[in-house]
Parts: sequence; structure tokens; C-alpha cells
Amino acid sequence: MKKIIWLAFAVLAALWTGLVALTLQLTDWVLSSVASAQVPGAALDTSQWVAPAWAAAWVDPAWLQTLQSGLVWAAQGLNQVLPMAGSLGTLIAVLGWIFWGFIIAGLLVLALILHWLAGKREQAEAAGRQVV
Repeated sequence: MKKIIWLAFAVLAALWTGLVALTLQLTDWVLSSVASAQVPGAALDTSQWVAPAWAAAWVDPAWLQTLQSGLVWAAQGLNQVLPMAGSLGTLIAVLGWIFWGFIIAGLLVLALILHWLAGKREQAEAAGRQVV
């Protein structure tokens, strides 16, 4: 029984380690992709967009111009923030491996408790055989 407990621990630990490693590699890939992306905005020619004719009756053209410049400003700001996403990979990796360690420690404690209980069971069975 003890061998089964430790074999199950080893299999679960290996699966958990592989899952965390794969997830962290994918996260790093996504963050580096985001960091290298650029949102159009810095070189946008705002004169190319013309408000639709139906919008003139509902919305003030000056307000649309303000909205347009606000969206261009947001895109330019986003271009300033996106490169920082690449540096988040290290922080996420550290947090991921800390989380991995807590789960592995929990699995180890569970395996130790089961090992102890299996030992108690074997002792009780041995004592039961001696009485008979």
C-alpha cells in the first residue's frame, strides 16, 4: 500500500510540474508577443476618417473630433505600456513556481499522512493476527 501511495505522489507531482512549466512557458510567450505588438495610433492620419452622414443629426461634429483625438491618445498611451508586459514574465514565473511549491508541499503532506495511516493499518492487522 505504501508503494502505491508514493507512486501516486510521484505521478501527480510529475503531472503538476509539467502543467506548471508548460503554462509558464505559454504565459511568457503571450507576454512577449504582447510586448512586441504595436497598436496603430502614433502615425494615424485622423483626417482620413469622415463621420457618417447619419451621425451629424445625432452628434456634434466637434464632439466626434474630440472622441477621435481621445482614442488616438489612448492608442498612443497603450503603445507606451505594452512593452512593459514582457517584464511581467519574470514576476509571473516566480509566483507560478511559488504556487507550484505550495501544491507540491500539500501533496507531500498528504502522502506522508497516508503513509503513516497505512503503517498504522499494517500494525493493527499484525496485532490482529497475533491475537487469533
